[in-house]
Amino acid sequence: QNMAQNPPPTKHHRRVVDYCSDEEEEDEEFVIEEELNKLSALIETSLANAFGFACCDELAVDENLETKRLSAHLRLILTPLSSSKKEEMKNACEECLTTLWRVLRDESCGWDKPTYRECFVLSSLRLSLCTLLEGNLQEAMECLDTALILGCPGEMARPFVRLLEKLLRRSAGGGNRASSNSLVKKQKVAAREKALVVDNVLPSSSSLVPKILHPLERMNDNATWEEFKVMYFNKDMPVQLPSDKSMPCVEKWRDLAYFKERFGKRLIPLEVGKYDDVENWKEEIVPLEVFIDEHLAPDILKKGDKNSFVSYLAQHQLFEQIPQLAMDFEIPTWCNAGQFERCNIWLGTSNTITPCHFDSYDNIFGQVFGYKFVRLYLESDSQFMYKSGGDWETTRSWNVKDNDDRDADDNSEKKETKKKFRNAQGNISRVDVEAPDLEKFPEFAKATPMDVILGPGDFIYIPSRTWHYVRSLTVSCSLNFLF
Repeated sequence: QNMAQNPPPTKHHRRVVDYCSDEEEEDEEFVIEEELNKLSALIETSLANAFGFACCDELAVDENLETKRLSAHLRLILTPLSSSKKEEMKNACEECLTTLWRVLRDESCGWDKPTYRECFVLSSLRLSLCTLLEGNLQEAMECLDTALILGCPGEMARPFVRLLEKLLRRSAGGGNRASSNSLVKKQKVAAREKALVVDNVLPSSSSLVPKILHPLERMNDNATWEEFKVMYFNKDMPVQLPSDKSMPCVEKWRDLAYFKERFGKRLIPLEVGKYDDVENWKEEIVPLEVFIDEHLAPDILKKGDKNSFVSYLAQHQLFEQIPQLAMDFEIPTWCNAGQFERCNIWLGTSNTITPCHFDSYDNIFGQVFGYKFVRLYLESDSQFMYKSGGDWETTRSWNVKDNDDRDADDNSEKKETKKKFRNAQGNISRVDVEAPDLEKFPEFAKATPMDVILGPGDFIYIPSRTWHYVRSLTVSCSLNFLF
């Protein structure tokens, strides 16, 4: 936490993504051929020279014949696009993506070579242009979303996304501002009739809401970030910060119709199933509107009753993918105590659980809508937390059998690797902190919890290496700012 090299905090508005919306601009001067040529040239020159050609060379020397074929396809992808080569180039992109998806599935813990991700990104960008030329705008956007989900830098994909957004608005009649505004109003009325608005009231009668016995310390409402730095940040002490309900996202986002109307076709990475349910937990890439209609909306209608399914858009840098959303909030001033790095979104059903763990970065965790229960333990309690080791079978959750029982399940090896990447750092406690097995983990009784229920506009500071456990009490959206 040596802040000597940090620049002085700015007084201007600070966004997590440097982005200016162009949705209100008229597109009369917009010429699609010129834009396409610019983006094609970006792939063939800037990106090819920055890492594309080097990626080809590294893939070519690999002993695996399939990897060598990736190199040949990528060299074609990086050549200038022409009508005579468009079909051949599109096939090369599809071959690369099919191969790389198969490698990703087989390796379970992600690609083991950076060149695989680079090849995936370049193939996706080129395929988006080939698909756009065929008039399949939505399919082209899905290519870009998938690349962004799998590691394409937002800044790299942004000019491609902007072009497609303009074309999609044009195809939907977005050039007529009056008709567009009228349509939005009608959609909002219809959406509210479908109960897509998340309540700002904690359902106290719900079985999900715990009793707070050891409340987390709270700062004075008039506290400044300078006071926070001296009293808590420099001492690595967690604390509940003053609330801020003035952020536009607090009210705007709880109407899920906003997400559905504006970004419903965009793809997102979704975790489906309870974290400790190895058999049924899975990852999917789905349109945002499917997540809302099939997961969030049914949970809202339950009005606090315990839902039978869990799904989570978890720890995703959505604002790199959809930067318009970053216009609805600012980086909290509390981050002035350090140096802001990135922001993630956590959007999900009730009863999502993040097991007790610690991270290597400082974290300002803010609640946008809905409610979450957070339990924290100081780093000094680590000796009582039964930190996980390297073997996933003993650490993936608190409900697994001991290693001696592995042979009882013929699929145990497959399950072991299925989600091993989630615990690669060995930073997860083996204890269910809400229902600890003190016979198995007797020392855990010596740990001292600090609890808080977060509602709309609430913030807490989670220092690096501070243990924390999070459970959603309702349909919920949170942001965490890492610094």
